Parts: sequence; structure tokens; C-alpha cells
Amino acid sequence: MKTTPKSSRMYGLIVLYEMHTDFLLKALDGIDEKDAQKRLETKANHIAWITGSVVQGRYFLAKSFGIDLPSITDELFANNKGIVDDAVYPSIADLKKDWLAISPRLQEALTQLRMKSWRKS
Repeated sequence: MKTTPKSSRMYGLIVLYEMHTDFLLKALDGIDEKDAQKRLETKANHIAWITGSVVQGRYFLAKSFGIDLPSITDELFANNKGIVDDAVYPSIADLKKDWLAISPRLQEALTQLRMKSWRKS
């Protein structure tokens, strides 16, 4: 674990967060930029859209902690917008750059979180 959370209840979440952070980067390794924009002759979401959606989710969560950084995904994914036909989505390289920009900031906010007891009095 890279950082120790202030709340022991957050330990498992932080471990999963770190795994997810690394997993996305490894999952994208070796994917050609032109292939990332392909919908495989279906209406399925392509890799660039899926990755952008995940990146946007992290920025959205960060905003709830007061971390309001701009992302290249802001416009294309505003208001949970689905995939837009004929739109050119950010490159995998740019999405990775955004992912690496927000991830440590959000992780720090999560480690500072103090969880209240869920037990009823």
C-alpha cells in the first residue's frame, strides 16, 4: 500500500483503489490508438469511450472531495452522456495522462477520510 488511510475501515477500499489504478493502465497497454476508436461493427462502446467513462468517473468522485480539476473527458462525458456517433474521443495516451493526474490526488483525499461508525446507538 502506497499510503496508509486515517481510518482502518478505508484500508480495503484503498487497496482496491490502487489495484484499479494499476489495472486500467495495464489493460490499455499495447492497444493501438486506431483500434481504441473502433466499435467492432456494432453499437458497442469502443475502448476509448469505456476508458474515458472510467476516467470521468474518477474526476467526478474527486469533485465530491473538493478536487475540481479539468479533464479532457469533461465535455464528451458531461451528464453521463453515452457514446456519440462520429465523435473523436481522446487518445489512450491522453486518457492515461488524465488518469495519472487525478489518481494520486483522489487517493490522498480517500486516505484522509475518517469513517464514522455504522453501528446504531
